[in-house]
Amino acid sequence: MQRFAIKKLPLNVSSMSSIDANHMSIREELGEFEVEAKSIEEARELAKNRVSSDEPNMICVWSEKTNKFITSTSKIREFVHPTTLYKYDGKNFNVFVGKCHRDIPSSGKFMSKADARADYLAHKTLADEKIEAALTHLKLINDLGVSIDYHMDGDTNGIHEDYMYLEVREGAYSFEVKYSS
Repeated sequence: MQRFAIKKLPLNVSSMSSIDANHMSIREELGEFEVEAKSIEEARELAKNRVSSDEPNMICVWSEKTNKFITSTSKIREFVHPTTLYKYDGKNFNVFVGKCHRDIPSSGKFMSKADARADYLAHKTLADEKIEAALTHLKLINDLGVSIDYHMDGDTNGIHEDYMYLEVREGAYSFEVKYSS
């Protein structure tokens, strides 16, 4: 059997820089508690009925090496009630098991499919406007007699040179300038 602490966020990490006997201690006044289990999954099952799924409760592992609870033994933090987050790509929903209990708009991940779809559609509208403006500008560039093309020079050993360029044909001449965005 192994010891696990069910901790509330934010964690009690005030003594991270100095050795303190109370570091990551159980804060009973917040509803934190310990369980003994064979695995994190068993600890999760034991704790599910004791904590609300509306708030994040992290499962912390007891470390014999440090004689303290630690947030995890890997890069992935474990929660009693993992959060499912959704990201919409215009056709399908991608599902992620979240490390937090809130939406993450900067990554396009949301706790509900409706919010994920609404965020995608709002950003698609803005992108469509920009694409329309860009296509209009490209048509104007083409009407000027300027073309945008791509040059690639190489052989079976690899690519030696590649770049985009603008080209203008005037009379018997062709003028090129490398283009980078």
